[in-house]
Amino acid sequence: MMRTARSVALCPDNRRYTRVVFTRYVKLILNGKVYGQYPARNLSQGGLFIEGNINIAVGENCHFELYETGQHSTLILIFLGKIVRHEKDGVGVEFTSMGKDSFMFLQTMVLYSSDDPVGVAERFLEDFD
Repeated sequence: MMRTARSVALCPDNRRYTRVVFTRYVKLILNGKVYGQYPARNLSQGGLFIEGNINIAVGENCHFELYETGQHSTLILIFLGKIVRHEKDGVGVEFTSMGKDSFMFLQTMVLYSSDDPVGVAERFLEDFD
């Protein structure tokens, strides 16, 4: 099982959120049916990239589940999103909604995996203004 996250060492770009490498699997669900389970990468506060041959139209709403397994329990994190871009190796998904546990997990993964945790924390706070 893939289970790592680390900061992306890429050239600066115009992205709003800091991306971190995220190597876990997500279950992609479309119109109430499981579409498949795919590896995810480049997690940010705004979305993530899902790798694979995914034939879902840009603009389509979906949701996905991430199973975070601990020593004594499993947490199912649910994210709602929208497909915002297609690439040859997968799709970019923008988050549209998530529960409190999912949001806290997302913040923690990005904050602790970033090369600039202070800058990431400042951007978290900017979103509340």
